[in-house]
Amino acid sequence: MSDDESLVTAASVFLGPGLWAYWLFRLWRLPLRKSGHVGRAVMTATLILCGLLIYSVLRTWASFDVVDAPPYLFMYVVLGLAWLRLLENSFAFLGLSVRDDVAERGNRSAALALAGAFVGVTSCYAGGNIGDGPGWWVVVFSAALATGSWLAAWFALAALTPVADAVAIDRDPAAGLRLGAFLAASGLVMGRAVAGDWISTGATVSDVVTASPPVLLLLALATFVEHRARPTAERPHAPVVGFGLVPAAAYVALAIVAVARLGRP
Repeated sequence: MSDDESLVTAASVFLGPGLWAYWLFRLWRLPLRKSGHVGRAVMTATLILCGLLIYSVLRTWASFDVVDAPPYLFMYVVLGLAWLRLLENSFAFLGLSVRDDVAERGNRSAALALAGAFVGVTSCYAGGNIGDGPGWWVVVFSAALATGSWLAAWFALAALTPVADAVAIDRDPAAGLRLGAFLAASGLVMGRAVAGDWISTGATVSDVVTASPPVLLLLALATFVEHRARPTAERPHAPVVGFGLVPAAAYVALAIVAVARLGRP
């Protein structure tokens, strides 16, 4: 490994596994109500799943000089965990907090939404690792482009709809399921957008622009659904199947169709 790769690895070990270990230690030491224990377990399991997903992608679709090289596999796994740790800090600005909403308040709806957010970020990062490229900076650029687009979609949904309040304040399980599915689905599309062999910065930006219509369609559909499925005084908690599972399945199905239309990276 080169000097810059060693530096990136060392920094990622601290920002990824190091800070996650401290985060989990603090999270599991909090005195919680019963519902908080469930949400905490969901967040921990989701984090482990995301780490395994990153490793699986690296072992299967990463650059030829990474898939069978333990030092590089380690570097990109810890870089991915650092990516997740840094992005988790931004979730509170969009209305959701693991510590406040899930752990301390025992909000299971928020746990569902945040689990989808973790998967969405992981998909964006994993997509940046797919294909051959000249170095780690290509992965960071691609993942940043995908993640930035994903965050923009989440921000737009939060600005256009009351979904954040429905999850954090009303604790509507159907809303949490819808938001989690939207975040996972849009992350899947953006991750696929930056996947593939590196050509140039312009080509990667063009790929993201080409992949943006499905995300805009997801955003339009989610905006429509949220304004009709939001909690009301007469219906504080919407039926989970009709207002949660069905829209969530539609978001994921739309994302799968979009990825399939883009073809193999």
